[in-house]
Amino acid sequence: MRYTSLIDEVRNNTVREFLAITKALSDETRVRALLALRDGELCLCHVVGLLELAPSTVSKHLDVLHQARLVERRKDGRWAHFRLAGR
Repeated sequence: MRYTSLIDEVRNNTVREFLAITKALSDETRVRALLALRDGELCLCHVVGLLELAPSTVSKHLDVLHQARLVERRKDGRWAHFRLAGR
């Protein structure tokens, strides 16, 4: 791989990661979900209760946060638990 191609690939990946983060933070519900997770891990059902939204809606919002690497997801049987990334 040529050096300029490698630099372009790094730049493109950095831009994609940055855009994923800004997209994730551009929605009030997703920011509220992040704030709910600041004190520790929560089950999806608890996040649903806090946000007072349909489970499918909360799941989609948390998926956007997960794709942006802002939250980590752990499965425990049929339950999904979320926490801030790196905690």
